[in-house]
Amino acid sequence: MTNSKLFSGSIADMAEEAAALIINEAYHSIADHGKFSLVLAGGNSPRPLYQRIAEGIETQKFAHYGLQLPETLRPIKKGLLTQMPWKQTWLFWGDERCVPPAHPDSNYRMAKETLLFNTPLPEEHLFRIDAEQTTPERVAEEYETSIRSFFSEHGNAHTPEKIPAFDLLLLGLGEDGHTASLFADNSEALQESMRLAIAVDAPDGNPPGKRITITLPLINQARNVLFFTSGKAKARLAEKIYRKEECDLPAALVSPVNGRLFWFTAQP
Repeated sequence: MTNSKLFSGSIADMAEEAAALIINEAYHSIADHGKFSLVLAGGNSPRPLYQRIAEGIETQKFAHYGLQLPETLRPIKKGLLTQMPWKQTWLFWGDERCVPPAHPDSNYRMAKETLLFNTPLPEEHLFRIDAEQTTPERVAEEYETSIRSFFSEHGNAHTPEKIPAFDLLLLGLGEDGHTASLFADNSEALQESMRLAIAVDAPDGNPPGKRITITLPLINQARNVLFFTSGKAKARLAEKIYRKEECDLPAALVSPVNGRLFWFTAQP
């Protein structure tokens, strides 16, 4: 049964608490198995969250939020801030629009501007979806191969279902209930049971067009899944999904098999 929690508050408060949770989980993952694998969400909602992660969190705030950094590791600090352990972190993306990395609609570009602009993340620790290369179908195949190769190389055994388990996976929520690039009108994508990444067409997306997305089997194997939403409409929808008043939307199908699920709803 999924361990689920809902948090609601101002954008600043939610960005800080979610960032503290992510940084805390990073250190616990490293203490447990030597690395932290993080999947980033796209869109605009995560911008304040990424900025807080990049800045670091006041060390005293972890206890304030009921979090405890592992005693076996010495956190990286800059002044009074605890920083993300970038050199032991590997980054992936949950979805990407089929545009070049410098395009305004690129999820990679958004993360680069808000999270990666001044961090010591080793270049080889970054797994961008090369969505502008070849065909979307080929890109999806190559991205899945990269994910499987990463977990094989780093000694992290697959689950019995042969699906890797990321340490933490971030998701956004659309007002139509979509998450990553999994939309309600694409039943084939929602029913995918074997592939980890697929190409989809999102004619009603913002913007519309071809995309690459990870699939529900991969999402639901993560050790931690964290939704970060902003705006009143999305907050209302998130609460309905959390309380199981909406069960058929793509975001409602996110239910980690052996992990925890967090909902952060930020409002102005």
